[in-house]
Amino acid sequence: MFASALIAVIMATSGSAYARRSGFAHGQDRRRHDNASTATAATSPATGAHATWARPSRGHHWVRAGNDDVLAAIATGLIAQVLLGNRTAPCQARFFFVHGPPVLTPSRTLSAARELVYTSAHAPPEPIHFADMKPQLFSYALPSLLSVLLLGAASCARADVDYQLKITDAAQHLAEVRATFPATQGTTLDVQMPNWRTGRYNMLNLANGVRLFKAFDAKGQALPVAKSDKGTWQVRTKPGDAVTVQYELYANTLGERTRHIDDTHAYLDASGVFVYAAPFRKEKVNVKLEVPQGWKSRSGMDSGNCEHCFVAADYDVLIDAPIETGLHEFYTDKVDGRTIELAIWGRGNHNGQQMMSDLKKIVAETAKLYNGKYPFQRYLFIVHATDGAGGATEHANSTVIQKPRWTFAPRKAYQGFLRVAAHEFYHTWNVKAYRPKEMVPYDYQNENYNRLLWIAEGHTSYFEELIVLRAGLVKRDEFYEEYAKLIDDYQHQPGRFQQSAADASFDEWIAVGGERARNASVNIYSKGQVLALMMDLELRRQTGGKRGLEDMHRILFEKHSTARGGYDVPAVLAALRSVSGQDWSGWWAQYVDGTAEIPFDSLLAGAGLQKVIDVPKDAEQKTEWWAGWTLRDGSDPAVVTVVERDSPAWKAGVVAGDTLLAVNGLRVSAKDIGDRMSLSKTGPFKLHLFRRDELVEMQVAPQQRPKGKAKVKALDKTSAAQQAMNAAWLGVAWPKEDAAAARKP
Repeated sequence: MFASALIAVIMATSGSAYARRSGFAHGQDRRRHDNASTATAATSPATGAHATWARPSRGHHWVRAGNDDVLAAIATGLIAQVLLGNRTAPCQARFFFVHGPPVLTPSRTLSAARELVYTSAHAPPEPIHFADMKPQLFSYALPSLLSVLLLGAASCARADVDYQLKITDAAQHLAEVRATFPATQGTTLDVQMPNWRTGRYNMLNLANGVRLFKAFDAKGQALPVAKSDKGTWQVRTKPGDAVTVQYELYANTLGERTRHIDDTHAYLDASGVFVYAAPFRKEKVNVKLEVPQGWKSRSGMDSGNCEHCFVAADYDVLIDAPIETGLHEFYTDKVDGRTIELAIWGRGNHNGQQMMSDLKKIVAETAKLYNGKYPFQRYLFIVHATDGAGGATEHANSTVIQKPRWTFAPRKAYQGFLRVAAHEFYHTWNVKAYRPKEMVPYDYQNENYNRLLWIAEGHTSYFEELIVLRAGLVKRDEFYEEYAKLIDDYQHQPGRFQQSAADASFDEWIAVGGERARNASVNIYSKGQVLALMMDLELRRQTGGKRGLEDMHRILFEKHSTARGGYDVPAVLAALRSVSGQDWSGWWAQYVDGTAEIPFDSLLAGAGLQKVIDVPKDAEQKTEWWAGWTLRDGSDPAVVTVVERDSPAWKAGVVAGDTLLAVNGLRVSAKDIGDRMSLSKTGPFKLHLFRRDELVEMQVAPQQRPKGKAKVKALDKTSAAQQAMNAAWLGVAWPKEDAAAARKP
């Protein structure tokens, strides 16, 4: 490594004495693990030439200079700093240079000397421009830096972090974990378990699964440990010595998708399994598992040097690449030259081969939204066919999807799985490849507050529906059916006037469910989805159907990736302006920061559609009484779970938790209360209920409304422009039969 470094260091000096006395060494930023951007200037006392050294994130250094002696100061200062121990760990220095002898001419771009990187998994910056460099610089370069390199060589070593996990009692969900951190020059080392995991925006207190925490030095001697907060252990260390910690892990939180061990498998998300130390967060990671014989281990990480070993560029990569090890079905195939894998744990009514075939369609269709640009070479779908758990979580190049084992059929149930798969896969771009800047990098110990989660999650929900439609996995009418339910449900959420999308994003960390959520809040998923619908249709209206919301997301992907620091509100507004040529700040104030009602009727009409309540022609009962309560399914007597704000039941004083006994003297259950109420043609109704085990009587005056399901369908008459807009939006042609019907007088 150092031989190549000697050849590589061509940032030369015209005087080694200046290199030794440069003010760079004492002016450099010493906050080794601060993620904030830092910069230091160096000026030549001989020529007045000026250069800057910038470190936008830990692990990056690059310079711009206009004179060779300034370059010498910077080169010497950087290398001395990296190699001579101005770090809390042994260094891992890498030089990026082109092959062959460099040619230095005035104002030439020296793309070879791009970056001095240590412990970094990020892409290098743009080429650096050096001006007024002289060929004779080579004669000075090596002598001035040779001593620095040789002094550093003895102490510079790879600073890997090594993890070992041994399943000690699978049936009781227990494992032993060991983590070895490189040497540190300090006397204490804070070791932490994250307080939350990515993809779920609330505190999970993941350290609650840790017991018997111990620490040892390189010789195996015990080190003092004291817990300083709920997720942090402070280890008293010996300077220059590596530290190993060991603890028992209880892994029985399958539904949280953090950690689960039983006699058939282990699911290991690093955020709930492996502790980390901030000084070594960007060091290379090695993982070794000891699991029962016959198990297979899968992960988005690269395989290591043994059957159950993995390697990651750093802890952030580890935490975004969960491990599934155990007994499972496994399938693999290719899409656009990328490897797509599917691991299914658990028995159920799924068809693995069909799942793989359909997942490939989702992969291909999603990539089209980004002009075929993939942020990965290999992707792993982990599916848990199980009981008592459901949901999914996205990761950098993998996802885990949990679904009750007997719900992969029939068709509607299976389509639910496909929608979830599309949602999580789209997250590979939206959230993993680019996300709000407040989450770059992730802070694993604290809330990552931002006001744009409605884009990160809600827009993903929006595109999941388009992806499965365009992939041919659902029909147009099935797509419309989902949107009819979405819009109808949204219009029965009084919280849409109480909380904005931006505020809901910020408050997601303290969001609650149930009645309060519906009456006083909005959901970042559903609110973000209906806003995405509005944005897409409006963008297409502004551009004559030529561009849409996917174009905005391409801009965020290309210009505001996580490597570039993520996006913020001005970046989104700029992307919208770039797509449409229009200013969206007024719209933003009204619908994102405000709570204005979304004009669904006009939006849908622009695409030749309408939302109606579909009342069957042969229905005996065309209307029904609506009180505004939601009852627990199957409850007898009927138990109220939600009362919609300002509904007849709300105004009458009915509250969640009430047990409804009788309406107009007739006993009722959740199943038959509608039929009992329909016996009366006029209101109000006499209602008897139990509250606090006491009998209560009250009057409720329900409203009559059409009895049927919400439905989105084509307008009776549509123009060619409406049909074209619909086709551009959905990505599928307007049905010929609908077009023929629309032309009839």
